[in-house]
Amino acid sequence: RRVARAVYLASAPREEDRRGTDIKTITLGVAQPGEAPGTFADALRRLSGDATYLYVDGARYWYSLRANITRLAADRANSNFNDDNADDEIRRRLTQIRDLGPFVALHAFPEGPGDVTDDDDGVHLIVLPISAHHVPSTDASPAITMANEILAQRNAGPRLNRNMLVFAAPFEARLVELRAAARQHLAWKSILQDQSNDKIELTKADEAQAKSKVSETDRTVTDRITETYQHVLVPEQTAGTKEIRWHQTKPSGSGSLAERIAKKLDSEERLITSYGGARVRMDLDRIPLWSERQDITVEALWKAYCQFPYLTRLASFDVLAAAIDDGVAKLAWDTETFAYADAYDGNRWVGISVAQGVLPRRSGYVVSGPAAKQQIDAEIAAAKPVGPEVRKEDGGGKDTHVGEGSSGSPGESEERVPGDGQPLPSSFYGKFSLDSVRAIRQLDEILQNVVEHLTRADGGSVELTLEINARSPGFDDRIQRVVSENAVQLGADAQEFE
Repeated sequence: RRVARAVYLASAPREEDRRGTDIKTITLGVAQPGEAPGTFADALRRLSGDATYLYVDGARYWYSLRANITRLAADRANSNFNDDNADDEIRRRLTQIRDLGPFVALHAFPEGPGDVTDDDDGVHLIVLPISAHHVPSTDASPAITMANEILAQRNAGPRLNRNMLVFAAPFEARLVELRAAARQHLAWKSILQDQSNDKIELTKADEAQAKSKVSETDRTVTDRITETYQHVLVPEQTAGTKEIRWHQTKPSGSGSLAERIAKKLDSEERLITSYGGARVRMDLDRIPLWSERQDITVEALWKAYCQFPYLTRLASFDVLAAAIDDGVAKLAWDTETFAYADAYDGNRWVGISVAQGVLPRRSGYVVSGPAAKQQIDAEIAAAKPVGPEVRKEDGGGKDTHVGEGSSGSPGESEERVPGDGQPLPSSFYGKFSLDSVRAIRQLDEILQNVVEHLTRADGGSVELTLEINARSPGFDDRIQRVVSENAVQLGADAQEFE
């Protein structure tokens, strides 16, 4: 009553462009100490939807002796539009959500399992139809029944990627309000459409009010969708069992419905957007997922995360790729995480990378730390010089040791001269540019194809030095600290930022 009286007092005759008063002034004029101003603002908005003689233009309200179009809109909402029309409007809005957060797709109101694709491109959000509402703290609601059907089947048989689905279900008690708001919005839109088609004639005040109500009801429907879809259902499973459990939670935070759901699941670690290499290693050991030779392809590892609800739910392949990169880059990769290899040729892993960043491909391999270390140690041992070689003199039969001692050390050995009298080259210098991603593989090839031959020469000795020249507009304090500490730990002869 206070709100209605305040609007009445503000309806005194004025110039056309100054008619009425704004909602802030009305609220301040009627609210008493201790009362929430928002209560009166909400009452005024509800009054504008029911009162026949109350006019609205933006945020300004006033009474008039002539009936407004509120009654026309109310009649249309009740007679011209039904629940099916309201459901179609709600579905249209859900399909137009663009802010999906980490979800790769949103499926609105599927009629059955065939409407939900079975892809491994990332986690999909399934917004169940209004008929599949959920009752809290139960495993027998229409929502869970439909979610079980979708989780078990796809269009052409059993569903494979069951760990890539998350479901949102409506709360039954809010469905009436949501559908009513959708019908009101459709009614106000139809009035403006009929005016543009010359089916009805509106005054300027009526047209202004219709536009204002279209905007207002549009926001109301969006808010009601978020308020109604307050149940999130996430499938979970214990390794070694077939039973699916449904974790039930509610969205939180701000943003679109998809963003609110993602934020809640991320806080509960049921939708992972950032993962570490150590946790991937724990998953590999716990299930276990290693092959007999202690490796697994990146593709097979990703498929495991997609298919098995007893594994962590990674938002996309990029999350796994970043986790593999993190694990391979660890200095303690051999005990805490793993290595990465480009391929396996039937006898050995090719292009093994350790203690450095990598760009994992689906065709690559994650290799257990001990197995990778065993191969690397064996290859390093094979690349080392065999040791001093014993050679017989042609004429005297005297044994001469070459490769150690004063007569065989570099720079002190006797210069070898071929038959034509010209001295042979006695030193070699080579410089190679290594790619930061493929450095280990390139270094392995250099050791096998260059260094190994040099060490086989009589009295041969090879000295290897790794020189790093890095450039950046500016290395921050964190990078300087980490690099300096790691360089010292790895025994750098010299290292300096300048």
